[in-house]
Amino acid sequence: MKTLDEAYTIMIFRGATSNPLRMRLRKVTLRRVLITAAVLIVVQMGIMAHYVVQTSQVSELNTLRTEIVETRDQTKNFSSAIDGMKQRMLVMQELNRKLQTMFGLEPDNVEGVEVNGQGGEEFPYESDIYGEPGQSLDSSGVESQITPNQGTTQFSLVVNIEQGLVWLDRQALKEQQILDDLAERAGERVERWAATPSIWPVKGHITSKFGPRISPFTGKKAFHSGLDIGSPRGPVIRAPASGKVVVAAYDTRLGNFIRINHGFGIETTYGHLAKMLVKYGKKVKRGDVIGLVGSSGKFSTGPHLHYQVAINDKVVNPVQYILD
Repeated sequence: MKTLDEAYTIMIFRGATSNPLRMRLRKVTLRRVLITAAVLIVVQMGIMAHYVVQTSQVSELNTLRTEIVETRDQTKNFSSAIDGMKQRMLVMQELNRKLQTMFGLEPDNVEGVEVNGQGGEEFPYESDIYGEPGQSLDSSGVESQITPNQGTTQFSLVVNIEQGLVWLDRQALKEQQILDDLAERAGERVERWAATPSIWPVKGHITSKFGPRISPFTGKKAFHSGLDIGSPRGPVIRAPASGKVVVAAYDTRLGNFIRINHGFGIETTYGHLAKMLVKYGKKVKRGDVIGLVGSSGKFSTGPHLHYQVAINDKVVNPVQYILD
């Protein structure tokens, strides 16, 4: 290559027998060519770098879209699970209210949940400002179509889930308190049921009912405070409920008699026994043997059991406390 003052001469040799090719380039032209080539190389490198970045961003965007779809599906499933839990809680609430009524508790006014709720994505209709429904204006004033299920629906689901969790937490605490009250009342009812006379103390036919009668001893009108159950001498007498023996003694009128305090103001008395098989202070359960049928005492015309029930020191008809 030969250098001149204003230009460069480039010679290209093609072989031993061929004349060389000569090209003469001005310095200014060559400089411009080199600068242009350098600029093109830089631009090409920038384009390639931008392409690499964009490709990476597209890949990340696709991954993000996949994650968003999965998250949305999980959110919907979770929202459905919350709705199912609400329904079960409402069933539990209704059952608790029925149990409260059965146990004599005043049902509480419990905040309910609107089952037939409405929801979904909505946009305000303001055509004078925003154009036709379903369209919005971007920053350049160009109309762009609104894409459903972008952000608003997801946000609504999240809000509904949060509200549902708050309600479930509050309602679960309230229902737990009601269940505790019901358990306590059920325990009291179990104890009361165990202490309530409910079986025949002895099997037999009724020889004298509770209430007014003509006395077999005086022939005058009298009030019979119990139930006379006819039976041969000797059959066992059973306690009709759990309780504690508070009297096991002899009385001129009742003969050998036993009195059991069942609690809750309930007492039962058994008169004219041939033999007492329990002593004072003995705790008994429903069905335990306490004595034998007899005809002891002056006011007895033959073997039978005088069975008496008193509620808060007031005698009542024992038939009301016999279920079997």
